[in-house]
Amino acid sequence: MSTESLVNKEALAPEEPHEFGDRWRTGALLLILADAAFVAALSFTFLYLRALDTQHSFHPGGTGVATLWWSWTVSGVMVLSALAYWNGFRVHEPGRRHFLGGATVAVMGMAVALVLTIFQMYQFPFTVSDNAYSGAVWVITAGNVFHLVITVFLGVGIAVRVNRRATRGARDWHVRIVGIWFAWVCVASIVGALTITVANGTVGCPLPKDQPDPGARSVVASSCPSSAR
Repeated sequence: MSTESLVNKEALAPEEPHEFGDRWRTGALLLILADAAFVAALSFTFLYLRALDTQHSFHPGGTGVATLWWSWTVSGVMVLSALAYWNGFRVHEPGRRHFLGGATVAVMGMAVALVLTIFQMYQFPFTVSDNAYSGAVWVITAGNVFHLVITVFLGVGIAVRVNRRATRGARDWHVRIVGIWFAWVCVASIVGALTITVANGTVGCPLPKDQPDPGARSVVASSCPSSAR
């Protein structure tokens, strides 16, 4: 047998799972790191614009604000879903189906969070182009939708793999990586909710539709008349 044929056979030989598993784990962690940098930059930019408030244009009078309980409800549902996933992961062993129950609950919870987020965007009393505040809130919420779509996809995929017994139990890196992603999207959602909560602290009071806007202003939300909140 020639040396060339040996080299070709070695080159075409299938890799062991632990060999490409290391690369997949590294790639997944780098993806989370890059996404975390984006979330941190978005939050910083949002709060920086709020602090700068050039010519009081961050949130002029006459426009509404996001309702905070929506963001925190979505974050709460996501956290409960991630806890269900990790609880299933904790008891996952070869030949056991305990994980499937937790994964199913987790995927359904994330799907509910996705529907709630889309409905939240539908309820916004402003458009993305109204001002800096509205644009940032839309981007943060759209980022949450992006995270949730990927999470539901990954959750369904890992549940199918476990159901087909294509995993090796609690130490399986497929299951662990998806669990890490579940945990990260919860952190990203909480960061977004916190950012919107801080930004809502000082905004312009909404004005009645029949009252002209006297100009851009920024006031403490608690000082707004109850009818204008």
